[in-house]
Amino acid sequence: MTPLANILVATDFSTHASRAVNRAALLAQQHHATLHLLHVMDKLLLQMFTGSIDEHPLVTEERLLDSARGRLKELAEHLASQFGVPVKDELLIGRIHSQMMQYVMAHGVDLSVFGAHGENFVRDLFVGSTASKFLRKGRQPTLVVRSADQQAYRNVLVAVDLSPASRLAVEAAARIAPQAELYILHVSEPPFAGKLRYAGVDEDSIAQYHSKAEQEARSKLDAFLGPIEGSEKMVRSVTSGAPARAIVECAQARDADLVVMGKRGQLELDEFLLGSVTLRVLDEIDRDLLLVAPNPVVTNENK
Repeated sequence: MTPLANILVATDFSTHASRAVNRAALLAQQHHATLHLLHVMDKLLLQMFTGSIDEHPLVTEERLLDSARGRLKELAEHLASQFGVPVKDELLIGRIHSQMMQYVMAHGVDLSVFGAHGENFVRDLFVGSTASKFLRKGRQPTLVVRSADQQAYRNVLVAVDLSPASRLAVEAAARIAPQAELYILHVSEPPFAGKLRYAGVDEDSIAQYHSKAEQEARSKLDAFLGPIEGSEKMVRSVTSGAPARAIVECAQARDADLVVMGKRGQLELDEFLLGSVTLRVLDEIDRDLLLVAPNPVVTNENK
């Protein structure tokens, strides 16, 4: 697997952002990658603030920018010293998610990292948070960091639905955590399974139906994983039930430190929805989550 070369982490200097920064730096260390440390000041908010105090707006703006540059430079130097990785710090002004998307494209970013802000991450998806816009629009793998754990990922759960995006998710998991055990989970709900009892089908027939459906699902999972490099070492499991709940419960039962999923579809109402399963997992999961788009784009530096 090709190691990561460029990792981007955005910071607003908050506690949640510091978890993401440390995880991104650790990944950069493990992959001998360049860490891109980014802080974006929203132009509109900057203008609103500079116009609200008794000082010339340009003076206030320059003072705020100097302060942010200083904090960013100090953090970059600390990370370079602590983790022994090259760090490029960048202060940008504009619409935050737009600036970040442009930066990703221009600098060949392989992975973008964000901190999850508290318990309302899914709600934030609908009120315009920076991370949410990136998750909806981004075409490169995006890591949402919840845990303060500072060890390498050891136990990775990859949830697959046998789609092209799922294949990319498996490959991304192997690339990001090459030393971890990969546990591949396929949640399969047999057609009409919930209606058999209402139709008067006896329990033995229902059990046979579920057993046959599970065997077919396992065969499909084996065929799906077969062409993927290193798949012979991957632990695999098939279960039935509500996909989001099954994924969360499996992550908890296996004490996974990273959950990986593919984003549904190419557009999926493209920039507004991530899919109901993804949203529910985001809402309920208490560990790091990597989302992989079905069609990652070619950036300027990796054409």
